[in-house]
Amino acid sequence: MEGLEFGELFLGGVVSSYLARGRISGFGFCFTDRRIIGFKMRRVALALKAPFVAAIGVLYVVVILETLSGAALLALFLPLVLHLANWPITGLTGRTSERILSRKASDPSKLMKRRRDFELRRNQIEELLMKSPGKGHNILRTGGLGGYLKITLKDYHSKPIEVKIHGWKQHQRLRDLVINFSSSEPKVRALEYP
Repeated sequence: MEGLEFGELFLGGVVSSYLARGRISGFGFCFTDRRIIGFKMRRVALALKAPFVAAIGVLYVVVILETLSGAALLALFLPLVLHLANWPITGLTGRTSERILSRKASDPSKLMKRRRDFELRRNQIEELLMKSPGKGHNILRTGGLGGYLKITLKDYHSKPIEVKIHGWKQHQRLRDLVINFSSSEPKVRALEYP
């Protein structure tokens, strides 16, 4: 496979709109027996979400205009309509972008050709720390149910790399890859918090 060093074994990859490094969602990982490679998939995630965000934006403008026009009764119901419309659009956006991003992970050779956010060799990693996200949906989107993968480097002058995980399935796939990576020789310490 292209992008692998001689004798290197590809362990697997995961790409998801439920993974994020920073504020914008869309991130991916490739794990080999020697390296962890991270890829930002923000442009893809943003391009998929743009039409849905535009639709919600139009609804917000309608609510503001109706509120300013003085139609008091209608102005009371429009925020409720906006909230009810936002729910299915957000769900549809998440599922659509997740489907498309997941397909990108199914072809590891194309994924390995992407521009890399980081590439870490086994001997550079001190510890892998995972926290699992809560099960279920977070209706208020407060971020309290999110998990993460934190990669601490042996070079203590470097900041740890943290990737947020917002989906239970994505956490499980990433967890399996972390276990496979950390258990290969020379072993890397991997910890998990519930």
